[in-house]
Amino acid sequence: MVKMNSNSKQKEAEQLLLDKVANKPLNVSDRLHAIVTDIEKSLKSKEDKISRLVKEVDRKYPPQSVSRGLYDAFSAMSFDTAYSLYLLNNNSALVIELQGILERYCLNTLNDILPINDIAKSIISDAFDKKTLKDIACYFKDWSLWNDDDVKFALDLTNLRNGIAHKNAELVSRSKLVGSNGQNRHSESIHSLMSRVDCSGYIVRTLELIIKASGLATPSFIKQPRLCARYQLYTSLIGEIYNLFLTNPYAQKGNPLLETYINERLAKVYIVGSEELVNCLQEYRKKVLQFHQSLEQGDEEKSKMLHSELGTLLNKILTVMRKDLNVDFPNKEMLEEPSLIDIKQYLKTNKDRWSLHNNE
Repeated sequence: MVKMNSNSKQKEAEQLLLDKVANKPLNVSDRLHAIVTDIEKSLKSKEDKISRLVKEVDRKYPPQSVSRGLYDAFSAMSFDTAYSLYLLNNNSALVIELQGILERYCLNTLNDILPINDIAKSIISDAFDKKTLKDIACYFKDWSLWNDDDVKFALDLTNLRNGIAHKNAELVSRSKLVGSNGQNRHSESIHSLMSRVDCSGYIVRTLELIIKASGLATPSFIKQPRLCARYQLYTSLIGEIYNLFLTNPYAQKGNPLLETYINERLAKVYIVGSEELVNCLQEYRKKVLQFHQSLEQGDEEKSKMLHSELGTLLNKILTVMRKDLNVDFPNKEMLEEPSLIDIKQYLKTNKDRWSLHNNE
């Protein structure tokens, strides 16, 4: 434990009196306005903080990479509050938020992956109900999802969180994540101490551990390369082909880029799909381009006929996709059947894109 002499204690107390009392109004209304001014000052450096965080993210998860997609997905779901606190430079609350997200995700992951039935799930949920990240971090190392440094960061983050939450300035000032001299003792020193810490790396590190932990909940079928490639492509394509590419921004009269886009989307499936699926998609490509051409020409009768034919063909395509996936993952239905786009409703709201005017 770091020893602290009386001079250090007196200096800390004097600085707190200066910051909290002498330099700020005591009246509630005036004090609240002073706090608003502090918030506005912290937001003046927002561009610098954004730049630092983005640089940290880009370094760990390069743009356009698969891992960046995972980062963006997880952060979009759970990190808006953390980002807000980061921009406000409220690092004390930020650490509590980061540790809470990581702990809850890890507990939920264990509850979801370990049970083999509803009874077991209930038992395991009760067993983990009062556990913390300190108790379970080692499990993720045992499963080879985290390494020693990952476990250490999780524990350091938890210790720092506990120091902040319980107003233990000594614990906070001695944290390796803070990088202080360990001399602070007064609880009111915590916020000013934390405000000097760059937490951009801790945000990225927390998400890194969440992404690594998500490997525990990855179904075994996703680990088969061919099945993984097919599943990802089929699920990403199925919505567009059932919408007949009408929701694509290129889908409008006289735009030649739509055909290029369709060719690019289908070409990826040609590589990994079965011969039967490739043949079906080539037929689909021909008919869907004819369908768009009939819309441009205002040929309502032909549009309706092709719409009906495409519906039948799409049922066949879905069946073949399911059959492809069942080769590597039998006895499991992996693709749900979407609905074919309602062409009448679509044309009611998109007349300006086409020369065709729907008759009521």
